[in-house]
Amino acid sequence: MISIIAQENAQEFLRRARQNERVAHAYLFHGPEGSGKEALALLKAQSFFCEKLRPQPAPQSATISLFDEPAAQPANYLNEDSALACGICSACRRVAEMTHPDVRIIFPRAASASEDERVEILRSLAANPYRRSKPWENPTILIDDIRALKRDLGMTSYEGRGVVALIIEADRMKAEAANALLKILEEPPAQTLMILTASSLDGMLPTIVSRCQPVRLLILTREQIAAALQQNHGAPAERAQFIAKLANGSLRRAMDLLEEDVDTRRQQAVTFLRMAFRFNKPVEQMDFLNTLVRDSDRRDLRQLLEFCTLWIRDGCVLKSLGSTPPANSPIINTDQERALADLIKNLPDFDFPGVIAEIEFAIECLDRYVQPWLVLMVLLHRIQQLSGSRK
Repeated sequence: MISIIAQENAQEFLRRARQNERVAHAYLFHGPEGSGKEALALLKAQSFFCEKLRPQPAPQSATISLFDEPAAQPANYLNEDSALACGICSACRRVAEMTHPDVRIIFPRAASASEDERVEILRSLAANPYRRSKPWENPTILIDDIRALKRDLGMTSYEGRGVVALIIEADRMKAEAANALLKILEEPPAQTLMILTASSLDGMLPTIVSRCQPVRLLILTREQIAAALQQNHGAPAERAQFIAKLANGSLRRAMDLLEEDVDTRRQQAVTFLRMAFRFNKPVEQMDFLNTLVRDSDRRDLRQLLEFCTLWIRDGCVLKSLGSTPPANSPIINTDQERALADLIKNLPDFDFPGVIAEIEFAIECLDRYVQPWLVLMVLLHRIQQLSGSRK
């Protein structure tokens, strides 16, 4: 059974659509990364093929007595109001295992991706829909994959019940692929269910969005993430709660952090921020950046800056709360309160919102493949400028 963390409203919407026989031919699941879009998409695909999800049979006789016992339901009967799919029939299992012949899955990939790499992505999706492998930098939905999908949809389904096409991260389509997909959505083949996922609707063709039934997934709360880490990954309660604070609403990020040396990562972020105040030691600063860029890939550097954002955000929160934060303080790095308090005391004019904006811009530059060393050097300079310290 594919497990969905929270998202009760989205699941209820899909259940009601099925119950009222108003299932759309195309859905667009959109929401933050790590909210469960791909898991819900697979569950919806299971619902399309589920062998146990059947309407309640009509009574044998029109005459019903108050004293009659309710008719027994068949052993394989599943009330359609209770779930989207049973998760245990042959069709549901094959969808979850990525082996159903009438499910087509398209995801962003490199043009040079081998068949083994593509199979590995599907295996990771089957193992955990919240943690699909992403081996390539800046992959896109390829026009060739959309064209192949169009050819496949023009043929009869293997098992005669129709086809489900799942397009993961549809917001990573370039114009050519998007236009090809639009043609499919404008004239959808019979017995076909299209499911698209996207982190954001910005940048997607409005005509594609308008031809799908949008279903919004909400960012997960800290409590929901912590509970999932405890129940599904055996994390101790205290560590699960701390990781949930760091995860920023993403279960995927939380699972990654659970396997990493978080304390070392956090200390590295503090060391990076301190480098902003060492412009009087340019050799030391450049050596630090050279080593950091040499030993880190873009994902590592992005994560470093995300930890920097959390640290600066805590400083901003602590300053607004005063010297005695409440017991239920929203500060994430609670063990760093003394260092944060020293920062506020020694740099009373530190522009916390401005520094956060600069870090977010640096992350955006990394995502756009700007040279990492240049991005980090400019960021250190901007942090020093916004610190309110004397040069």
